[in-house]
Amino acid sequence: MSVVPISTGVSTRDDQATRLRAMLGTRGADQQPMIVRPRPKLIALASGKGGVGKTYTSISLATAIADMGQRTVLVDADFGAANADIMLGLAPLRRLDECFVKGFSRGHSVGDIAIESGAGFRLIPGPVGMGRPPAAADRNRLLASYSQLHDDTDVVLMDCSAGVGPCVLDLVSAADLSVIVLTPEPTSIADAYALVKSLIRKQGPQAAETLGLVVNQTESRSEAERVHRRIAAVAHRFLGVTLPLLGRIPADKSVSRGIRAQRVAQGGKLRSSSGRSVRKAAKVVLDQIQSREQVGQAKANSADSRDSEPNRVGLELVSGR
Repeated sequence: MSVVPISTGVSTRDDQATRLRAMLGTRGADQQPMIVRPRPKLIALASGKGGVGKTYTSISLATAIADMGQRTVLVDADFGAANADIMLGLAPLRRLDECFVKGFSRGHSVGDIAIESGAGFRLIPGPVGMGRPPAAADRNRLLASYSQLHDDTDVVLMDCSAGVGPCVLDLVSAADLSVIVLTPEPTSIADAYALVKSLIRKQGPQAAETLGLVVNQTESRSEAERVHRRIAAVAHRFLGVTLPLLGRIPADKSVSRGIRAQRVAQGGKLRSSSGRSVRKAAKVVLDQIQSREQVGQAKANSADSRDSEPNRVGLELVSGR
């Protein structure tokens, strides 16, 4: 695989996620702070190239996570070829492009578009015929709109477009955890690395803290591990980051039969060998999110403690006068 090394000391840019957090946090120095509603945990699924089974993986993960008791929504954010509804045998009347065309601020919310998938989670059908990805402002509004789902949703999964375009990078950068789906094919491995490299260049090495790999269509566990070692070694050498393996999905003829019959995850059951592997990956994904949340809370508590220390000492000095 041909690679070009980049410096591990890349400075973090003012990326889309940073701007979104700033936009949600304050209105400005002369205005009152905005009331920020929490949003569900956000998982993005992406791939360097198409045809690796990303949408199937998204549907299966959503099914498995919902089966674990998490109130789950899958957003078909593949703006080039949205087809999660087709795989599920659904015929939605409203799609995500309605929010982009008519405006998020005019009463068109993602929650109104969500439909039952028949597999235990709700689906927000993707746009058809948009012609081009949404502009940066609309991507911001889409990410901000997930807070509207907080009352009845624990986890939001985004099935992003394939490739390394700005839309994909922005959505993936805003996620709490991003799952990069690839197969053992050399082209898929190379393109997955290109996606990782693009994210590191956009956000800096810390972007790797929210990334993980799922190897699809494997013949064996050892094959998945070889694929992981290959891309992880290159990422460590040239990007200075560590990429964990979140799971593998074996090649399974029942998957292609289910897709042709438009009965992927029918009834919310994942009985095949691939389905059992997805359930294991789903548990790892949820554990990763919970672990990151605990680490973040610990850092926040530590920062609060440091901030309060000077005040405490100052009070002691004053009282000792």
